[in-house]
Amino acid sequence: MLTLTPSVKADPIIVTSGSLSVTGISGGPHYSLFGENFSVAGGGEPGSTQAAQCFPCVSGNVIGLNGFYAGGATLGGGGGVVTFEGTTFTNLVFAGTFVFTASAVIPAATTNISITAPFTFVGDLSACVFKGGPLDCGPVDTVFSTQLVGHGIVTVQLDFIGVNASGHSLYTFNSITYNFQSAEVPEPMTITLLAAGLMGLGAKWKFAKKLRL
Repeated sequence: MLTLTPSVKADPIIVTSGSLSVTGISGGPHYSLFGENFSVAGGGEPGSTQAAQCFPCVSGNVIGLNGFYAGGATLGGGGGVVTFEGTTFTNLVFAGTFVFTASAVIPAATTNISITAPFTFVGDLSACVFKGGPLDCGPVDTVFSTQLVGHGIVTVQLDFIGVNASGHSLYTFNSITYNFQSAEVPEPMTITLLAAGLMGLGAKWKFAKKLRL
């Protein structure tokens, strides 16, 4: 069986697409993440989530849209799948952590609202074949291990529940979704201008050198 360790896969895998989402305060995460020659899919058990939540969520306040997910019960309850460079591992349990960082200001409204903000992501992931019983994944049984990084846009849905005595809108947490995006590629015109600028600097340096001779 192919065994990959963090020492073999030293560079982090960049997650360029896919998403992780949680619905309801007691919901578990469900995710499918993709990168170059890589994909992983899994889901956590209900109640295993540590996502952005507030009760009540008050307009004008900053809401932390952070997410922290760790361990087999959260990242993969015995049914995870990893594909890396053409090799697919199924029926996996995951260890490691997923950490999302983001924040936004809660707006005032009298209806359900949706808030979006940019997020950054770092994580580490180890996978073991699920053999039943506890969702453990120790070093001896690991078949895949790597670090992950990425970024994208997070969307949180809040349900309106009323207005307090100070006139602030009140909400409850409904759901949160982290949608990954690939790194921005410079537009052709940007690349052309950059090349022209470098050529100009080179010509200026040569001219100045001739004047000193």
